[in-house]
Amino acid sequence: MSGTAGTPFDVAPQDAFALLHRHAEILELVARGVPLQEVLDSIIIALEELIPDACCSILLLDRSGTTLHHGAAPHLRLEYLRDIDGLRVGPLAGSCGSAAHFNTRVIVEDLRDDARWTEFRASAVRAGLVACWSTPIAGQSGDAVGTFAVYHREPHRPSHRELRLVDRFTYLASVAIEHSKLVGNLVDSEELFRRSFEDNAVGMALIDLDRTVRRINRAMTKLTGFTEDELIGQSIAVLFEPSAESEPAAFSVTPSHHQDERVTRQTRLKHRDGHCLPVEATSSLVHGIDGEPRLMALNVLDLTARRAAERAVRERREAEVARRTAEEHSRAKSELLTAVSHEIRTPLQAITGFTELLSTLDLDGARRKEALTQINLAAKHLLDIVTDVLDISRVEAEVLPLQIGSVRVSEAVRDAIDLISPEASARNVDLCAQADSGLTVLADRRRLVQIMLNLIGNAVRHGCEGGRVEVIGRVDGDTIELRVDDDGPGIPAGLLPHLFTPFYRGTAADVDGYGLGLVLASGLATAMGGELGAQNIPDRGASFRLRLPRPPEEDR
Repeated sequence: MSGTAGTPFDVAPQDAFALLHRHAEILELVARGVPLQEVLDSIIIALEELIPDACCSILLLDRSGTTLHHGAAPHLRLEYLRDIDGLRVGPLAGSCGSAAHFNTRVIVEDLRDDARWTEFRASAVRAGLVACWSTPIAGQSGDAVGTFAVYHREPHRPSHRELRLVDRFTYLASVAIEHSKLVGNLVDSEELFRRSFEDNAVGMALIDLDRTVRRINRAMTKLTGFTEDELIGQSIAVLFEPSAESEPAAFSVTPSHHQDERVTRQTRLKHRDGHCLPVEATSSLVHGIDGEPRLMALNVLDLTARRAAERAVRERREAEVARRTAEEHSRAKSELLTAVSHEIRTPLQAITGFTELLSTLDLDGARRKEALTQINLAAKHLLDIVTDVLDISRVEAEVLPLQIGSVRVSEAVRDAIDLISPEASARNVDLCAQADSGLTVLADRRRLVQIMLNLIGNAVRHGCEGGRVEVIGRVDGDTIELRVDDDGPGIPAGLLPHLFTPFYRGTAADVDGYGLGLVLASGLATAMGGELGAQNIPDRGASFRLRLPRPPEEDR
């Protein structure tokens, strides 16, 4: 903006004294905090006294910087002021709108034939106004915050003296406007702080650097039971239980003078009646204008309701999990009992039938021997079922007797293959074992053979007839992995996630037999410190992987 710099004396000598006197009066109004409207009116009246034929006005720019609104104009007609109030800034928005748009002085000697006044010409003429020149009022950033307009009732071009006077009073208007904004911001800030502090549901305290209370809010008085007067000047430490290190919790949640970060810690707040509340205390430094710490702000959040809600949610979740688990176990056990009952009835019927045959018919030696053989097979099948059920129960109860020691993998695999070879030969399945003779695991030898027998037997039964079953052993860090792969159709997708779930058997289409073997194998692996897993190999079949720990170096 032209001519806004300088001193009040940068004018004609005859105007200097009057200008200095007016400056002092207006600055006194600003210092006293007189409302902006009154200060701006005084500025205009003072200028109009120095330019007798002029009528002046001040328009203020809104925060968006797009619209001008009435600020002060004590001697202009109200109808005209209403017409121009809210005019939008632009290149053809009269003298004031154009000055704000270009941020420079705009002089119109005769508005009756000036294109910039097309929209407002009629209103100005009705008010008896013919000439208008406007100067933008610059804020601290240099951008316009308003406009200072001087009107004449005849065509007029301002003299150098008039321009300099307007510059001086425009500068005063800028000071008044910026001071008003600053005061307004301070008032708003204080009100915002007061509302945020006093009405906050969280307990808050302002603490001096020596840890004494300067101010607390209503929520803090409710949390502690003390009044503000009772706590002001007291050490904040008296309100907190000592920490495990016998240091007051208030000290442990307060940063040092050189820390800027917030510190949050859960502690316990003492109430006046003696009980304590679980709280979350957050402290941070409040710095002064020089950057040095002045106060500490402490926020205290009561965790009683939150912890009760969390406890209720946790209890509901645990109850729901327990209910679902019980229902699943109940359903699975019912299915298992149904399957086991079927498996038990079949050999019992065989035993009953052949026993009746022996007792009612006179059989020759060959037929008698065959009947006894069938009875023995059925009895063995019954014994296997009962043994597996008992073993599963023992594994779940963690009371299964085990003799853990160093076991050679190749020997356990060979024993299992020897036992399953007749069944493999009947299906023309090739059994192939690849395990280094030096591989050893920590396991119960009999239980390891039982697991391998189950896995290899499943592979033989579910793989392709005339196919191949591979048993591969390898070192994997501190464990040994034993893998049993077949070339069958793989494990049904619906069964795979539940393959080792206790008491889960799947549908009749998923498995055959009584469905205890894999559950027992998984339980035995876990009991020996290992794990059993299963997956499908694309285009090959199923793969079971048993991992068991390796013995110490000296026992291998």
